[in-house]
Amino acid sequence: MYVIQVSPLLKGANLESLTYFSGVPYELGTLLRIPVRNSEATGMVLSVKPVSAARTAVRAATFSLRRLPEQTGNASLSPLLIKTATALLDEVPAGFGSILFSLLPPEVRDGSEQYPFAPESTSEKSDATVSVITAVTEERWRTYKSRVREAFAHRGSVLFVSPTARAAASAAERLLPGIKDRAIIFSPALTAKSLRKAFQSVTDLSTSKLIIVTPGYAFLDRHDITDIIIDESRSQHYRSRTRPYLDYKAALIKMASIGGRNVLLGDLLHKAEDEYKRRTEEYMTEGEEQLRVAFPNTVKLLVAKDKATGDTAFKLIAPESKAALTKTLKERKNAFVYAARRGLAPVVACMDCGHIFRCPHSGTPYSLFRTFKDGDEKRWFLSSVSGRRVKAPDNCSECGSWRLKERGIGIQYIEEELKKHFPPEKIFIFDHSTASTARKAASIIGDFYEEKGAILIGTAMAIPYLEKPVSLGLVTSLDAARAVPTWRVDEDCLALLLTLRENVEEELIIQSRSEPDELMDYLRKGQISNFFNDELKLREEVGYPPFSHLIHLTMKGKEEAVKMLENEVSTLLADFNFSFYSSPDSTTESTTRYALLRVSNEKWPWQKLMEVLRSLPLSVKVEVNPDRLV
Repeated sequence: MYVIQVSPLLKGANLESLTYFSGVPYELGTLLRIPVRNSEATGMVLSVKPVSAARTAVRAATFSLRRLPEQTGNASLSPLLIKTATALLDEVPAGFGSILFSLLPPEVRDGSEQYPFAPESTSEKSDATVSVITAVTEERWRTYKSRVREAFAHRGSVLFVSPTARAAASAAERLLPGIKDRAIIFSPALTAKSLRKAFQSVTDLSTSKLIIVTPGYAFLDRHDITDIIIDESRSQHYRSRTRPYLDYKAALIKMASIGGRNVLLGDLLHKAEDEYKRRTEEYMTEGEEQLRVAFPNTVKLLVAKDKATGDTAFKLIAPESKAALTKTLKERKNAFVYAARRGLAPVVACMDCGHIFRCPHSGTPYSLFRTFKDGDEKRWFLSSVSGRRVKAPDNCSECGSWRLKERGIGIQYIEEELKKHFPPEKIFIFDHSTASTARKAASIIGDFYEEKGAILIGTAMAIPYLEKPVSLGLVTSLDAARAVPTWRVDEDCLALLLTLRENVEEELIIQSRSEPDELMDYLRKGQISNFFNDELKLREEVGYPPFSHLIHLTMKGKEEAVKMLENEVSTLLADFNFSFYSSPDSTTESTTRYALLRVSNEKWPWQKLMEVLRSLPLSVKVEVNPDRLV
């Protein structure tokens, strides 16, 4: 008889380990199905001891040990994966099982597939590097293909990571010609049958492979992987949206460091943190240093001087923009119109009492949407955070006033305005509502390109689907694109505008109600090096990453409950100088309190802090270096 210590792989759990009796001495790293309360879960064997060796601990236990049912055909995790999860404990305020759970593919977590056998590499490279390439799409793909050929020539496999299923499909189209028989694709868009075949293929070690994955499958291991390529490396999809809020890119770099593998980070504009590491020579530069990015098109900024009054209406589409769209459609060319928000308007407020309609679950302002059924128009409030949808009222819930004002510009409002000037059949809408599935998205894009002289109105999610450049691009409101509550807003906005410019052949028009600043100069001249000079200088002055690490806590609920929780958290964090503050959206029924701590690079990683953060109640959201602090 043996005493088995197992780490339960549970989403967001802080359970470090559970102990069971077993008649079988399973090997370390073996995945088992274990009883947890009244259900089953997957767990990984941490230690195995004969009962005789653990007799004292068993007798001293205040609980009785459950017996594990005997199991056969169990898979083991990669030793490199286990080492990676262990190393992440230094920087991620979560339990080992929770971290490991986040690194495993969904099919392995639920037991429908086994983790592929992956013997530990015996030839780790001491000169493995992280390199950065900043370039337009075509140049990056030439470099990627060269890396794949070089790895294959040395009998090495390549792990190619794309941020989304759409990006993974695009990568396959570009990289597979000529090596289709040596490629494996893992993506949530694949069928169960295709994924099963991929799991089987990854265990074929007879030849080196190109393995194209999305972040959820990025930690499948093969001992012959020599290179990891991370495309669109600044994408937000590389950060988990659920506890423990892992940064998958950082975890991959950690895994590569332990396994002696080269990493290549590619994007049109990478993160300022990566640029800082490149300048301090922690990261290498792939090819020549890119001081600027050149485009063959032009950029025009239109600053609106007029203001809407009782006699003059607000003009969403400037006369110059309307003329450019008319000319483009007349020449049977296509245009893309960027909308920063979904719906008719991102906010609805009462003009009498100032009340803003908010979702009671998330506390965030409702967006106003419009739908049509049998010719009848209906208006809805929708929260993009909680998903809650309710019928939009006619009166203010606070004072009863009927004077409700829509604030901001949504994609449906843009559609409404454009249909006043252009044929409705020439206008296509691409957002979360219309392109809710991959099939619908493909249908919209296909119809748009097939229709000569058409306009596609889309949010940011439409940009990756622009398979071919359009003639004209229009940003309806630069102010809306920059009105994002994040400390990296300028970096995000410049990345968006550069990507739009790359997808436009002739001209990108940007409408704004603010005077031009340095950001527009960086965009016009493609001066990314100058942008990073200013951005890094500013971040150093205010103490933001990469010059510190931000620990951010979020507590939500009714006011009294949040006060009690904050008192408990404050006591636990008494040894650390956290600053507590309220969300501007807080109400009595839905209160949000934050806590923030800046940790200097000299103190990082801070083991004592990590241990305390792991002890916090699960109702407290804990993030390291989140993009948003309010």
